[in-house]
Amino acid sequence: MTTWLDIINDPQVLDSSKYLAAGLAMGFAAIGPGVGEGFAAGRAVHGISRQPAQAGNLLRNMLIGQAIAETSGILGLVVAIIMVTRGAGAIMDWGIGAALIGSGLAVGMSAIGPGVGAGMTGGKALDAIARTPEASGKVTLTMLIGQAMSQNAAILGFLISIMLLSVSREMLTAEDPAFWPAIILKVGKYIGAGLCMGMGAVGPALGIGFAAANAVEGIGRRLEHASLLQRTMFVGVAVSESTAIYALVVSLLLIMQ
Repeated sequence: MTTWLDIINDPQVLDSSKYLAAGLAMGFAAIGPGVGEGFAAGRAVHGISRQPAQAGNLLRNMLIGQAIAETSGILGLVVAIIMVTRGAGAIMDWGIGAALIGSGLAVGMSAIGPGVGAGMTGGKALDAIARTPEASGKVTLTMLIGQAMSQNAAILGFLISIMLLSVSREMLTAEDPAFWPAIILKVGKYIGAGLCMGMGAVGPALGIGFAAANAVEGIGRRLEHASLLQRTMFVGVAVSESTAIYALVVSLLLIMQ
């Protein structure tokens, strides 16, 4: 007679974890970039309505800003494709399944903040260019730096995601009394690591985007103080980034414990 243990250990049931993980990876990773890119596009339209002569410059900067905001979404896409194309029967136990789910959470949730943060920076940069076209060069440079910094959190999430993708199977057999306690322990560690890095990346990336957005806005208003504004932005960004590093450290400890 088939037992519930036979069902949950069936290879097809185990394979379901990779599809759930792929959905989490791409589903969450689509949120931030979509919002951020839409915000940037909205500010570009608003800027062109104010400064039609700057339409080409604004459109060019909008596309550059949107491309960077898209980065975290692409990382989620890459991980989702790796999961979906994983061979049938490659998931040997629920420890690996939990690692895949944690991987999806890490790369997916860590994409939310960077996407919104980069889009916020890009949108404010477009406002600044429309207000002060002669500040375009300084504004664009600061926008690119701020957006790149906001993507750091997504890169940390991607790193944890790749580490979780490569975890090994539990060497005990299902008949061993220690098998299920070991599996449950791995489920907690791997999903915990994914949640820690995924959620831990949201706030820092949003904070960096907020700092960079206000820096480009300030340069558009007071071009002569661009260097001072950039330096202040760098200090603020470094402090904002710290909590993402804390999340990375804890996630690594969970994976390697």
